[in-house]
Amino acid sequence: MKKNSNLRLALVLPCVIVLSLTASMMISSGVTVAASTPTAPIAPTFFGFHINRLNTPWPEVPFGSLRMLGNLTTWIHEEGEGRNRYDWRNLDGWLGRAREHGVDVMYTFVNTPEWAAAVPRGRCGPRRDSPDCSYPKDLNTTAQCQGPLAGITTTNCMFKEYVTSLMNHVCTGTAPHKKCQITAYSCWNEPNLDGFWNGTYAQAAKMCSDVVKIVKEQCQDCTTLTPDISAATSGDTKENGDSRSYDEWLRQFLAAYKSYGNYPDGIAFHPYAARTFGINPIPFPETFAGSGCPHEGRSPACPDTLLGKIATIRSIAEQGGMAGKPLWSTEGGWGTNGELSDPDAQAAYVARYYILQASAGVARVYWYMWEYAGNPRGWGGMWDPSSGINKAGIAYGQVYYWLVGASFTKPCSADGTVWTCDLSRPGGYQGRIVWDSARSYDMRAMAKYSAGTQFTQYRDLNGYKTNISGGTVQIGSKPILLQNSDPAKAKK
Repeated sequence: MKKNSNLRLALVLPCVIVLSLTASMMISSGVTVAASTPTAPIAPTFFGFHINRLNTPWPEVPFGSLRMLGNLTTWIHEEGEGRNRYDWRNLDGWLGRAREHGVDVMYTFVNTPEWAAAVPRGRCGPRRDSPDCSYPKDLNTTAQCQGPLAGITTTNCMFKEYVTSLMNHVCTGTAPHKKCQITAYSCWNEPNLDGFWNGTYAQAAKMCSDVVKIVKEQCQDCTTLTPDISAATSGDTKENGDSRSYDEWLRQFLAAYKSYGNYPDGIAFHPYAARTFGINPIPFPETFAGSGCPHEGRSPACPDTLLGKIATIRSIAEQGGMAGKPLWSTEGGWGTNGELSDPDAQAAYVARYYILQASAGVARVYWYMWEYAGNPRGWGGMWDPSSGINKAGIAYGQVYYWLVGASFTKPCSADGTVWTCDLSRPGGYQGRIVWDSARSYDMRAMAKYSAGTQFTQYRDLNGYKTNISGGTVQIGSKPILLQNSDPAKAKK
């Protein structure tokens, strides 16, 4: 019998299951196994969000971290009027809301103010006529700094002054053990794309090394991250001759960073499908294959899935001095709403996107973004003021409750087109997430799945609980959670 948990959000946290050797699939073929099973329980901070407007009602789904990007808090917004002339009011508004709702905050450096830019005009900004993708004009110039660094002679004063002023503003206490409202910092947004960075690998490495040094000198407990690489296109070249390809850009960046040695604490990346415009519908995370070709082409010769991108980044990190560092998926989603307009397909997408990354051991995943669900040109929208939360937003909240506090005992893997992931919780709870990717865009396509005898009920992405009868369930594009009983409710 179904019972509505009514996401908003009196949900019972589902537990997730250890693999049963007696459970068998009625659909089978080759097996694909994801790597790197996490052992620690999934934390609330695994679930991150981007929110665009400060006056947007706070999301009615639980999440653990907020990223400062796309919400008027970048360098150009905070110090755009002139050197050491700061306006923190908008940032303070966001920090106040995050504090009120108990979520932590990460910050991404990006957008050079015009007064600091080495290249006055370039292919930057909404109209590609702004200087904000430029490296600072004093990046390699030794000079006397100003403001918070007055009396210090060094290079890259303008940027260092901003980073230092930001830390001074959001942190209290005594260095190097300050307590900061912003707890994580990534070095630059999507530097492998011309629209965000026209500098070289070496210039990006110097900028990042300066961020790491300043942050760690003030807050040893804060997390520093590499530039947030756009893990989309393979094989393209930027206007300055550097690679747009996420793997080659990261490889060359780490080679340039080697001379500094103060590596960041983690690696930031954005696992979109290669194109977020012109592919309709957008490929699902397990089937990014064919969307990542040079020059944004699409061909079966470009087999790069979400799990493949994660494995590639780990391999490059292993060889480039950052072995074992955590991966933060600091931005991503299906892209524009117009390329995946079916509400049920959107719900399936967000669920599979989060479940696969949790299974692969990614530390955090920030969805882009919460608002603009009703706008075809909006990105990943889960809410709009006229209709409220949509099916994708409800699915996000359900998956939060499925995963937070659970540990994977078997990573997500595919037997043919049927994917399963097993989890557990203290006290003997067992669960299994299962879906069929055969016809991801057809919500009517269902197949019979043998759940075995240990699972007595399942939960769906709408928040309903259904008892299992006869040991079988119907599965389709939307994941469901089989479980042996109800676990305790997750904490928000």
